[in-house]
Amino acid sequence: MDLNVDMGESFGRYKLGQDEEVMKYITSANIACGFHAGDPQVMHETVQLAKKYDVAVGAHVGLPDLRGFGRRRMDITPEELKTDTLYQLGALDAFLKAHSMKMQHVKPHGVLYRMVSEEEKYAEAFLEAVKLFNPELYIFIPKGTLIWDRGADLGFKMAAEVLVDLSYDDQGNWVLERKKKAWSPEEVAQRAVMVARDKQITTIGGKKIDIEADTICCHGDSPNAVEVVKKIKEEFERLGIPLCKISASK
Repeated sequence: MDLNVDMGESFGRYKLGQDEEVMKYITSANIACGFHAGDPQVMHETVQLAKKYDVAVGAHVGLPDLRGFGRRRMDITPEELKTDTLYQLGALDAFLKAHSMKMQHVKPHGVLYRMVSEEEKYAEAFLEAVKLFNPELYIFIPKGTLIWDRGADLGFKMAAEVLVDLSYDDQGNWVLERKKKAWSPEEVAQRAVMVARDKQITTIGGKKIDIEADTICCHGDSPNAVEVVKKIKEEFERLGIPLCKISASK
């Protein structure tokens, strides 16, 4: 199982998250590309940290909404989404090339994650951008969504993602948090183990629903992200569940 975290979300003098401490416990990092968060210096520093701790890097592309942290819906055109995605992929790739690293995956951020999952015009635009840039990238997205099905049909490398530090409703939809709250590390670790071992997750209604994952995600802007990912790694090691990069597990 791959363990990924959203990283590089600081901006200028404003620091968000404890990226270096988090990097010690994960296998893949989704690095903000300057639209919803991050800036060139932050991107550069985060790539360097990923190399230091042998963590795979993916582009965390979002809407151009620094003030709203990419969590507010914007009525953009499909062409805008395609070119915005290409722009962000290229920006991160420059820093990866500077350190002789390759991009492993791409993942939409915030409300864009939902837009490409539910609306065909945005799913098509996002996939077209990935195809133009590098069709060999893994795309982190929930299995069974519109973009998952379309991407799989077209031969893209789809990696099923479950967000273990967010709530799910009884229909299997994750619940967007406008401001990330602190979850109990023990609770999140139990959810991660349930996903990896039993392919299930508990909903806000108390039901256990079936869910599949190649990669599990925690959020770097959580107040206690370090404690959460540390506990997940400890529980996986205790139970003999291997943690590895997505490229090594698929």
